[in-house]
Amino acid sequence: MSVVLLIIAKTFPKNIQGLREWALSVLVIALALPLFIARDVIPDLFSIVLANLMLLAAFMLMNAGTRKFSGVPPRANRNLLFWFVLVYVSLFVWFTYIQPNAGIRLAILSLFTLVVILDHLVLALKALPKTTGRHFMVFALGVLVGSRVLRLGGLMLGFEPPTGIFDDTTSQLFYMALPSVMVPLGTVSFIMLASEKLHRDLEFISRHDGLTQCLNKQSAIEELQREVSRAKRHGNKLSIMLIDLDKFKDINDTHGHLAGDKVLVDFAKKTKISLRDTDRLTRFGGDEFMAILPDTDLEHALLVADRLHEAGKTSQPIAWSVSIGASAWLDADDSLAAMLNRADKALYQSKTLGRGQTQAL
Repeated sequence: MSVVLLIIAKTFPKNIQGLREWALSVLVIALALPLFIARDVIPDLFSIVLANLMLLAAFMLMNAGTRKFSGVPPRANRNLLFWFVLVYVSLFVWFTYIQPNAGIRLAILSLFTLVVILDHLVLALKALPKTTGRHFMVFALGVLVGSRVLRLGGLMLGFEPPTGIFDDTTSQLFYMALPSVMVPLGTVSFIMLASEKLHRDLEFISRHDGLTQCLNKQSAIEELQREVSRAKRHGNKLSIMLIDLDKFKDINDTHGHLAGDKVLVDFAKKTKISLRDTDRLTRFGGDEFMAILPDTDLEHALLVADRLHEAGKTSQPIAWSVSIGASAWLDADDSLAAMLNRADKALYQSKTLGRGQTQAL
C-alpha cells in the first residue's frame, strides 16, 4: 500500500496533497511490526519503546495527510506535539524499565492513539466532502475509536488484564486483529478520496475556462438548454445577458496581453459577485461572456446589468466598461435560438449606440 500511495503521489497533480504522509504512515506501521514480533529477542528499547512510538507516529502522519488533503491547518503547534510525543515516550520508558507493566503500556498506547484518531475522525466529518471515500474513512476511524474506548474501559475494569501484546485472550486477539483490517480500509478510503478529487478537478477543467473559471461555451449551452426546458415545463422566468468588454483589443495593444488577462479575471470576479449562486457566468471566447439568470425577468436582469456598469468604473488599475444585450424567455412558443438572437441584436445595438450601456429585446 505504501508503494501504491507513493506511485499515486508522483502521478497525481500537486494540488492533491497528503498522499506522501499516508504512504509514510503505512510504511512506518509495516516497519514497526517486525519490532513487535522480535519481542524478547531484541532489546526492549526497540521492541517496546520504539515500536509503540512508531505506531503513534503512523497515526499522526495519517492525521497530517488528511489535513493536507483537506487544506485544514494543524490543530496543535510543533511545541505541543513535541511535548505530546515526549510524554508518551517517557511513560513507555518508565513502565518498561522502572515499573514494568504490560497492561499500563497498552492503556497508554490506547489513550494516546485515541486522542489522535478521534481528532482525525472529527476532521473527516467536518472537512471532507461527503463522498464514498469519506464514508469508508469515517467508518474505519469510528471503529478504531470505539475499539480504543472499549480497550481502556476493559483495562480499567480489570477485564482479561493482558500480560503482553501477544496474549491469546479473546479480547487481545480482537484488539490486535481490528487495526489490521481498519488501517488498510482507511488507506484505501484515502486513495478513493484522492481519486474522487482528481475526477472532480478533471470535470471542472472540462467545463470551465482556465483563465476566468467561468463555464465554457459548450457547458453554457448545456446549462441554458436545461433552463429553457424548465421554463417550458414549469413556466419559470429566464433571462440572459450577452456581454462584451468594450475596446478590449485596445487594452491588449496599450497595456499588453498579461494586463488584458487581468482585466478579464477582474471582470469575471466582479460579475460573479453581482450574480446569485444560481446564476451562471460563461465565457464564449475572447472578451465575450454570457450570464444565465434563472427565475429572473427582464426588469431584474437590467438591474444586474447596471451593477456591472458601476463595477467597471471602479476597477483598478485598468477601468473597463461593457456593452450588454439582454433578452428574456417569452412563452412556450419561444425558443433558445430566438432568445439568443434577440440578445445578440440588443448587444449590437448597445455597441452601435456608443458602448458602455445595456439594450434589451
